[in-house]
Order: sequence, then C-alpha cells, then structure tokens
Amino acid sequence: MLGRSMTMLFIAAATAVAQGPRIPRGGTGEPGYWVGLSYGYLDGTSMTDGATNSHWAFGYSSQIRATFEKTIQRGVSAGVSAGFATAPMTYQGFTSACLGGCSATADITQWLAYVHAGGAGLGFHGLYNLEAGITQFGHFKDKATGTDLASGSSNDFTFGFGGGLGYGFAPNMDMYVGEQWDIILHSQGDATETEAPRQLTFRIGFRVGF
Repeated sequence: MLGRSMTMLFIAAATAVAQGPRIPRGGTGEPGYWVGLSYGYLDGTSMTDGATNSHWAFGYSSQIRATFEKTIQRGVSAGVSAGFATAPMTYQGFTSACLGGCSATADITQWLAYVHAGGAGLGFHGLYNLEAGITQFGHFKDKATGTDLASGSSNDFTFGFGGGLGYGFAPNMDMYVGEQWDIILHSQGDATETEAPRQLTFRIGFRVGF
C-alpha cells in the first residue's frame, strides 16, 4: 500500500513539472508560492482524557497532508498545512463503555502554521521545519459495533520541529523525506501524566511552485 502511494506521488510530481508554470528569470530564481502534498507515517502515542475520563492508546497510522507556502527569502518560506488520518486505537472508558478497553478508531486532524528552511535550487539540500497549531481528535468509534465512544472533539495546541533531506528537480519542484517531532498539549484532568503526549511522523512528499 505504501509503495503504491509513493508511486502515485512521483507520477503526480512529474506531471506537475511537465505542465506547471515556468519560473521567471531574475530575482531569487524561486517561485513566490508553493503547494504540496505528502504521505506521513504516524507513530503511536497514548494519553488520558480528562473531559471523558478515558484513556486513548493510538497505534501506527498514515496521514495525508496538504500544504501552501509563501517564499519569504531564498530557501525560506512560511505556510499552513492540513493533515488527516484515521488511527486504530485501544479506547478505555473508566466510567462508561469499554471499561476493560476495546478496539476502536479515531480521526486525527492537524491544522498547523510552519516555517520551512533549508537549501534551495537543484540537487540535494537539507531541510528544517518549525510548526505550531491545533491537533483535533474526534469521531471515536468501536470497531466491532460502530458505536460512538465519545461526544464532541478535543482541540489541542501542538508545536514541534523536524528536519530531513530534499531534492530539487527544477526551480519550481522539490521532493523531500523527513521526520517531524510534535508535542501535543492535551488536557488530562486529575490523571495528569509526567510528560505531554509526543507524536513522531515520518513523511515523504513533493511541492510545486508557481
């Protein structure tokens, strides 16, 4: 499945290069704006939810993320991203359903602003990212019955950093691989853990400038 997704990304990127707008000569040689798409592999994490008095133990899952950036200076851009995933999990409700824990799924949605920096132009270059925004957990469902396990959703402030390696095929097309490390500030009520939940994401994707 991952191999098929990566093949589709490469085909889409090649098509964008062939049909995309040309970059004017002069200036920094970089486009003013970028759009991108990536496929991410989310590490599992766990947390206690103070609002529902439940425990969420997420497994590994995949994420699709779309990005939009504006070039600030050569090799530096600022942008926004929207990431979507449906993760497997063990849901344990201490005062309601799934007292002993049950197999479930939940949607994890991220709305983040970020700064992207690193080398620019053709060939290989290092990449660095700083990001902050909201991680939303919602639509908790029992896998066996489809029953909703929690009402509403949780919107948690998130921030983190990451890095990786990019390759420029053209002045207006990059592909990259990298890892992102985020801290999620989730309200844990009276059952506060010693550390805030952390999420590690391995990501591969491309971006096209215009």
